[in-house]
Amino acid sequence: MANKNKRLVLWLLGFVVLISALTTAGVVLLLDSNPVTLNTEAQTLHLRLRPGMTEAPGNEGLVMDPAELPPLTSEVSHAIRSAITDDGISEILVEIDGLNIGWGQAEEIRSALAEFQASGKACTTWAEGYDIRAYFVSSACGTIAMTPEGLPLVNGMNINQSYYAGALELLGVQANFEHVGDFKSAVEPYERNAPSEAAQLATNSLLDSLYGSVTASIATGRNVDIQTIHGLIDDPPITGAKAVERGLIDQRIYRTDLLKQIDDEHGRIKGSTYIGDLRGGWSVGQSITVVHADGPIVSGRGGSDMFGENMIGSRGLSNILKDLTEDDNTAAVVLRVNSPGGSGMASDDIWNQVLALKAEKPVVVSMGDYAASGGYYISMPADRIVALPTTITGSIGVFGGKMNLAGLFEKAGVTQFEYSRGARSDLLSTVEDFDPEDRALFRSFLHTFYDTFLHKAAEGRGMTKEDMHAVAQGRVWTGVQAVENGLVDELGGLHDAIRIAAELANISEYKVDRLPERKGFLDQLLDEMANPDSAAVRVQIPGLPQQLSGPIRALFVLEQVLVDGGVAAMLPGQLDIH
Repeated sequence: MANKNKRLVLWLLGFVVLISALTTAGVVLLLDSNPVTLNTEAQTLHLRLRPGMTEAPGNEGLVMDPAELPPLTSEVSHAIRSAITDDGISEILVEIDGLNIGWGQAEEIRSALAEFQASGKACTTWAEGYDIRAYFVSSACGTIAMTPEGLPLVNGMNINQSYYAGALELLGVQANFEHVGDFKSAVEPYERNAPSEAAQLATNSLLDSLYGSVTASIATGRNVDIQTIHGLIDDPPITGAKAVERGLIDQRIYRTDLLKQIDDEHGRIKGSTYIGDLRGGWSVGQSITVVHADGPIVSGRGGSDMFGENMIGSRGLSNILKDLTEDDNTAAVVLRVNSPGGSGMASDDIWNQVLALKAEKPVVVSMGDYAASGGYYISMPADRIVALPTTITGSIGVFGGKMNLAGLFEKAGVTQFEYSRGARSDLLSTVEDFDPEDRALFRSFLHTFYDTFLHKAAEGRGMTKEDMHAVAQGRVWTGVQAVENGLVDELGGLHDAIRIAAELANISEYKVDRLPERKGFLDQLLDEMANPDSAAVRVQIPGLPQQLSGPIRALFVLEQVLVDGGVAAMLPGQLDIH
């Protein structure tokens, strides 16, 4: 055994000597009379936007080294803004290889590209094809290019919502829900086969505002009138030649030819390299800490759900905020909210911790794709709320209830027997409907919670309860509408929120930290071993259509939110806008 240890020590010493020799050789080469000539000509920053890009840290997959993690959308927008004043960057090429992100994230990237284009440096986008989201981002650049035979299908926006009443009836399941707020339509997918008039009114108003913002931005970017853009959308050119002829795109070119052209002129810098260098950069002063609150809100520690998507845990997020309250090096906090809501009680716990943090240092909320219902709840105490024009927010209202599974059990051949003590012991029983007294009791609970929601929202926004109620009642708004209704202070992105936080903290030099920290696979594994309750089994169903995976996850999230019989503060079903 001693000889084996001796050989190991000798081997390690030999390895160190070898590394030292190679290092010395490297130094000699650098000091040789023929030094390497570095390229001092400004180059093109080549950014690739891929489907795996996300809003917040988490679910990093099998990446071993945190330095190799795929960029967040906020890192992409930061890189674009950094390139404006970087003398080593002459232009940007944005290659869109799938843009599976929300409208808020798309807005963040687009606004950064618009600033870059306005700086006088050239900006080009290239893709194999464009939908309206990719085109919205690309319209900030001076040149929009596409592969010659690509599909430029910029044909408007669409919301597709699932209604489960018919399916539940087939399964023998009865939905027992109550809601507070005329527009709180989150329960409708489980009780109806079609939206109510109030739900249709709210959704159409939301879509009108979002469509108006997006098309106005496209018109500005392309330097044409809004009627021209509407004409291109309503009668879309769907061939490359027609798209160039009608001014939808500027150039048809193969990717290889475009890259060769750039390389021949002055070369490229990979976006991943550039972003990695920015991650490793240094700055001075205190910290502005960006805390990401991403996903549905549930009680507990949070983490990934069984579908591999982020969930905000009340305990996990509150612990982060509590630590920042006591951290003298943190001058201010930006809470980046990207959440459709969730558990009302969990949201209230986070609200309380945000309030405690605000008592010690400035707190600014930056709203992403969604900051609605529970997502708005946790935003209310902030000193300032900043939303993107395309953010979906508001939805100040609540619902709750249960599913009666008796019919499903019967179809499965399962017989249920219950034994109770107490007149209301079966209030949340999953094999009985609410009786009139149960329903009245549960509804009173929801009204009490809604009244609390209204009171805290009105207090946070400096409004009367009556004025807040007029814009609440579960109605969703875009960021533009939210500013008009007093729910949000101003329009802007994450970088604007960071600037405002620094102003409130009265600091001019600062570094930006991000929580939770990004972790590679090994760090995630060790974390889950130390905290078993955070681990989740991810569901992979081969061949499951996209149209079904969304509704299935929506039902799973609803079950997680209502697991304790509490109140839900959530957006209606799957509010996906394509």
